[in-house]
Amino acid sequence: MNSVPVVRDVCLVGGGHSHVLLIRRWAMRPLPGVRLTLVSSSSMTPYSGMLPGLIAGHYNVDDIHVDLRKLCAWAGIRFIEETVTSLDLVARQVGFESRPVLEFDVLSLDTGSTPDLSVPGAGEHVTPVKPVHNFNARWQQIRERLDSSDEARLSIGVVGSGAGGFELVTAMRHVLASNQAKLYWFLRGDMPLSGRPARVGELALAAARRAGITVVTQFDVVRVEHDRLVAADSRTLDLDEILWCTGAVAPDWPAASGLAVDSRGFVSTNAYLQSVSHDFVFATGDIGTQRGTPSAKAGVFAVRQAPILYENIQHYLLGNRLKPYRPQKDFLSLMATGDKRAIASRGPLAIEGDWVWRWKDHIDKAFMRKFSELPAMNLNPGTQKLPDALRERYLDASGAGQAKAAMRCRGCGAKVGEPVLERVLSHLRANRQGIAASVLSPAGDTAVLELPGRTLVQSIDHVNAIVDDPYLLGRIAALHALSDVVTVDAKVHSAQVIATVPAGTERVVERDLKLLMGGLLEALDAEQCQLVGGHTVEGDELSLGVVVNALLNDDNGAGTPHAKPGVRAGDALILTQPLGIGTVFAGLMQGRTRGPDVGKAQAHMLTSNRPAADILRSAGSRYMTDVTGFGLLGHLQRLLDGLQVGALVRTSTVPTLPGVLQLAEQGVRSSLWPGNRQVLDSMSVSAHLSSAQLSILCDPQTSGGLLAVVPESAQAACLEQLRAAGYLSAAGIGVIATSTTVSVS
Repeated sequence: MNSVPVVRDVCLVGGGHSHVLLIRRWAMRPLPGVRLTLVSSSSMTPYSGMLPGLIAGHYNVDDIHVDLRKLCAWAGIRFIEETVTSLDLVARQVGFESRPVLEFDVLSLDTGSTPDLSVPGAGEHVTPVKPVHNFNARWQQIRERLDSSDEARLSIGVVGSGAGGFELVTAMRHVLASNQAKLYWFLRGDMPLSGRPARVGELALAAARRAGITVVTQFDVVRVEHDRLVAADSRTLDLDEILWCTGAVAPDWPAASGLAVDSRGFVSTNAYLQSVSHDFVFATGDIGTQRGTPSAKAGVFAVRQAPILYENIQHYLLGNRLKPYRPQKDFLSLMATGDKRAIASRGPLAIEGDWVWRWKDHIDKAFMRKFSELPAMNLNPGTQKLPDALRERYLDASGAGQAKAAMRCRGCGAKVGEPVLERVLSHLRANRQGIAASVLSPAGDTAVLELPGRTLVQSIDHVNAIVDDPYLLGRIAALHALSDVVTVDAKVHSAQVIATVPAGTERVVERDLKLLMGGLLEALDAEQCQLVGGHTVEGDELSLGVVVNALLNDDNGAGTPHAKPGVRAGDALILTQPLGIGTVFAGLMQGRTRGPDVGKAQAHMLTSNRPAADILRSAGSRYMTDVTGFGLLGHLQRLLDGLQVGALVRTSTVPTLPGVLQLAEQGVRSSLWPGNRQVLDSMSVSAHLSSAQLSILCDPQTSGGLLAVVPESAQAACLEQLRAAGYLSAAGIGVIATSTTVSVS
C-alpha cells in the first residue's frame, strides 16, 4: 500500500552491476516519496564474469543471471521489460519502439556497451558476444549443429585479443571435443591482453596453446565476408562460425539525445557520476566515462560505483552535497581458462592454478547469492513519512500539497484534480483520431445510448495492480473486460472506466494516468470500441474498472439463451490459453516465480480473445466463457448450468504456463484458492490427482483464455485454426458427458 505520496520518479535504464546493487540497497533504505522504475531489455541480466563458466558447462543459465523482475518485486520497484530507443532530455522522457514514453525526474544509465561492428561485414556475418542472451541462444544452436552433424569438424574463430576473447575460446575448447571443432583465436598483435603486464599475456597464450587452440597472431581483421575473415595484410581464413569479442561502443541514443559523450559515444560524467551536460542524469558501468579519472570498462568498477550512485541520487533529490567516486588505480583480475583453472593478476603479479579457479568460483557465487537469496523484508516506519526536504522542494509551496500529503480525502474528494485530468484527456484527444471531444469530457460519467430495437450487452470488470506498469495494466484491464463480451455474438460499441491512481504530485499522477489510459485506449481501439466516459480517483494502489457495452447480433438469434442448440455427449471442450496466471503472480509476491515465466504469463494476458471467439463460433460453438476469477472448473460449472449434461475433464491435456506446476507443488496458491476449491465438492475427482494439479484447475485467471463446447466433428479443424491464429497452447481438454456430473481425471 502506498501511504506516502509519490513526489519524484527515478528511472533506472539497464540492469547492470551498479543498478542491481543499488536496487538491493534501496530496498533496505528507500527514500519515501521517490518511486524507482527499472527498464531493461530482458528480465534476466547476466553476470559477465560467469559467462565463460556457462559456455564451459560449469554453470547453468539461472546460475549466471540476476532475475530482475523477481528482484524488483522484492524491492517494491517497478519493472518494465523494453528496449530503450530514444531519450528526450527536455521533456525528460525515455522512448521505446512499441509503447508510450516513460517520463522521469532523475535518470540513471547502466546499460553496458554494445559490440563494435564497424568492421565492414561484421554486422552481417559474425555472432557478437553481447548481448549475452542472444549469444547464448546462438551458442546452443552451434552445439546442436555439432552434435547432429555428420560432416567433418567445424572451424570456429574467436576475434578479440582481450580477456573476453581468451575466456570464450578456452571455455569452448574445454567443452568441445577436438574431433568436433577446430578453434582459432585471432590476435591483432603478437600478444593478447595489451595494457596488462606481459606475464599475464604469456600465461594466457600458453594456456590457449596447451588446450590445442590455434592462435593466429598479427591478424588485424579489416573485412568479414560470409564464413571468411580478411586481414590487413590480405591473409584470409575460411571459418564455419565467427564469434566477435572485440572492443565495445556505446548505443546511439545517448549522443543523439544531446548528452555529452566521449569519442566512443559513452556518457561523459563528473566526479559524482553525473552527466557533465545534464545534472539530472547519472551514468555508471560501461555506459559512463568519468572525466579526469577514466577507468577500464570492467565490472569491478561498476560494483564499486553502486553505493556512491545510491547515495548521490538520494542526495540530489534532497538537495544535499554529492559524494565523489574515486576509482581504484588497480584491481584483482581473475580469468578462467576453461578447465576449472584460472589466472589471477594484480599489478605486476600473475599466477595460474586450479585453486585460483576455486577462489574465483567462490567470489562469483557469493555475488550472485546477493540476488538469489533475498532477505525477508520488514516494514520500516521511516518509509511511511515523507522527508521534510522532499516536502519543501517538490510539494505545493502554499501548503496545499502538505495537507494533501498528510491526509487523503475519501469519496469524491479523492478524485484526480480537473487540471490533471484535462491535460491527460487533451493528450489522448490529440493522439487518437476519431474520438470526439465530448466523448472524453471530464464530465462524461454517464453515457446515454439510444438503442431502438436493439439488445444491449453490458459487462463490467475491475482489475487491480497485478502488474505495476500502468500502460500494461490499462491494456490488460481492457482485454479482461472485453473477453466477457466477445463470448457472445455481439458487436462492441462503447466503454466507460473508473481509474484509481496512487497519490502523488500532479506531475506524477498525470504520468500514471496518461500511461494507464494510453494502454486502455490501445486495446479498445483494436475492437473499434469508443470510450464514452469515466471517473478517476486517487487511492492506495493502481486499479482500473471497465464497463463494456455491446449490441447483440439479432439476425439469427445466435447468442440468446433460448436460441442455443443443445450439446451432445462427445462434444469437445476446448481451452484456448494455458492456466496458471494466479499462481505465477502469487509466486512472484513470494519471490519464487522466475522473471521470464512472469513475462510469458503477461504475454498471454495481453492476447485478445476476439479472434479465438470468432474461430470457435465458426466451428459451431454456441457455449463459451472466458476463464477468469473462478478458475477453469468454476467457469465450466457455470457454463454447463441448465444444460442437463456433465463433462469429463482430462487433466493431462490441460495446458499450463511455464513453471506453474513447480510453483503449485511448492504450495504456492492464489488467495482465491480457498473459495475456488469449493467447486471440487460437487465434482467427481480422481484420487490420483495431486493437490497441485487441482489447484491449477481452480486457479483464478486475469485476462485468461476461453473455454468452449465445440461439436466433436469440428474439434480437429478448430484447434488447427486456433494454433494458426497464434493460440499455440489451445487444446482439447475433455468432452461433454451424458451424466450430469463433472468428472475430473
